[in-house]
Amino acid sequence: KLELAELPDAHEQALLSTRDRYYIDTNRIPKDLDGRVTHLGLKPPELAPRIITVGSLSRAERIRALFDVDVAPFTLSSARGFATFTGAFNGVRVSVVSTGMGAPMMDFLVREARATVDGPMAIVRYGSCGSVSPSVPPGTVVANTPGSLTITRTPDGFGANGNRWAAALCGCLSRAPYRYSAVQPPDPHLAAAVWTSLREVLGERALEGLNASTDSFYSSQGRIDESFDDRNEAVLSQLRARHSEAVTMEMESYQLLHLANCSYGSVKAAAAAIVCANRDSANVITQEELHELESAGGRAILHAITSFPLGEN
Repeated sequence: KLELAELPDAHEQALLSTRDRYYIDTNRIPKDLDGRVTHLGLKPPELAPRIITVGSLSRAERIRALFDVDVAPFTLSSARGFATFTGAFNGVRVSVVSTGMGAPMMDFLVREARATVDGPMAIVRYGSCGSVSPSVPPGTVVANTPGSLTITRTPDGFGANGNRWAAALCGCLSRAPYRYSAVQPPDPHLAAAVWTSLREVLGERALEGLNASTDSFYSSQGRIDESFDDRNEAVLSQLRARHSEAVTMEMESYQLLHLANCSYGSVKAAAAAIVCANRDSANVITQEELHELESAGGRAILHAITSFPLGEN
């Protein structure tokens, strides 16, 4: 049994408990004792204020290969699946970050990047997508200058676990299974720079169009899976009825634009994506063409983002 005098005082107890913690400041942006954010694994100054974000690690590596050769790049792969490459392009510091897929991963990126970088930021997503326009084939790069909406599954629209009586009590039966949001715009100046650069590099293979982000690659993108009750046969037709100008569909760009628009002006964002498949024709891009567009479009976006003025001191 310990005597009272043998117990550590409050300050010592706090230090002991802090050293044992997985991270600190759990109600804000959690960081470890070295100041690294939890999911990206980064701390200042490892991340540049200009960021190209991609889903695929191999796309990030192709863009990293375009960095200036006289500056050794910083590389970090986090325990949560993010890979960061920071170097320079035309003498301007820039990072490429692969996130994996989905809005939650984009949420981690934007928030933890904002917590890591001082001053204004620019983020451009260069993703992959499907085309929901019959006239836009695989091998096209679409700059989402008009912005992005989001399509999300509404669980209450499916009833209360199949119990129609309980569903009627909660009003679930009157709710649509999918929700279509309003459009979030990109920063107009950054989006214009991305579009101009893509057009100069890719010519007719680049065009502009509205994007729709979704919370699933399957249900809310209208893919039919007989193993689940998805009620998604009309997802694409309803999208076209609401937004006849919609061209692309993917999973991340809406979250990027939404958070940038909520950043009190500190984050400028834009998005573009390579069309990998057309949902009407079912045609799919070749691996060779995808890799060529990752490099060519990546170079165009590197030029756009490193030329974009951030107003740094």
